[in-house]
Amino acid sequence: MSRAPSFKILSRTRKIKIGILTLCCLSALCLIILLIGVSLTRPPTSSEEVVNFDVPVGSSSRTIAKRLIAQKLIRSEHVFRLAVRYRGTGKRLQAGTYVLRRNMALWDLLDEFEKGQVTLVSWTVPEGLTTAAIAELWETSGFGTAAAFRKAAESQHLLERYGLTDKTVEGYLFPNTYKFAKGTTTEKVVEMMLDEFKQQWTEKFEEEAQNLGRTRHEIVTLASVIEKEAQSDLERPRISSVFHNRLTRKWKLQADPTVLYALGNPKSPLTKADLQVESPYNTYKYKGLPPGPIANPGLDSIVAALRPEKTDYLYFVAIGEGKHHFSKTLSEHNRMIRKMRRASRKHVP
Repeated sequence: MSRAPSFKILSRTRKIKIGILTLCCLSALCLIILLIGVSLTRPPTSSEEVVNFDVPVGSSSRTIAKRLIAQKLIRSEHVFRLAVRYRGTGKRLQAGTYVLRRNMALWDLLDEFEKGQVTLVSWTVPEGLTTAAIAELWETSGFGTAAAFRKAAESQHLLERYGLTDKTVEGYLFPNTYKFAKGTTTEKVVEMMLDEFKQQWTEKFEEEAQNLGRTRHEIVTLASVIEKEAQSDLERPRISSVFHNRLTRKWKLQADPTVLYALGNPKSPLTKADLQVESPYNTYKYKGLPPGPIANPGLDSIVAALRPEKTDYLYFVAIGEGKHHFSKTLSEHNRMIRKMRRASRKHVP
């Protein structure tokens, strides 16, 4: 009879403990929900300062969260990762540079990441550069290494995808100004340049090449030689006519830039010994076009290769200020060479 009250007291005590524990859990849960709500809706600061925030290629939500904490753009790394998982943002994060404000709430910040409106950088590739020179430009511009660019330019996958028969994409990296997100891979940029060439090479161009009895590769190769020879847009069709006339006669092109390409484009002037270098690119030794482009030509040179001026010229020589003298006969050509040599000797101090 005396044990019943003890049991009731014990039962009442347990209920009280359970109630207190439940209340503590609910309070903790409410606190967590409150903290999450604060992190999601309240910015870490009222400052309107603009911050450029980089998301490197392949970044995980953990990595991005740590970078955001380091730049004091969010309140909690854990809340950020929970929100990313809840919204599924992790699968839609794009690499690049985002323009953010310090007074952005986490929810708004995630909106920016999901939009993927990254800041684009510009990269200008001039006409007439070799692939090796473009690779060096890629490195000096701070986008990556020259070695990585050369490797991408020799990708067998890309060569097959774009129907290129050489071992590199030489001649098909279209000169232009490109805009892309910071952190874009080298391979992607090479693809952008190849896509631009593909867009520029129209069906009309293909038809014109066929009418000349030339393949696309031959026209691009000729255009690259014209690009290296011409300094004036007005002279491109005329220089093209000289090469077309020589090709029709099955003569050697005797184009200095092809020899320079064979020698690795040295800075020093060509010598007579250089003109004897053993290379299929040496158009002083071998007839016809070199086996492939010697640079990446622009649109004007491609058009000039397809639409040469109608002339009887077979020779040309530089006469200064980016201009050339064109001749129909070898004797006239040689007279002009002698004249230019005499003029240069007069100017030697």
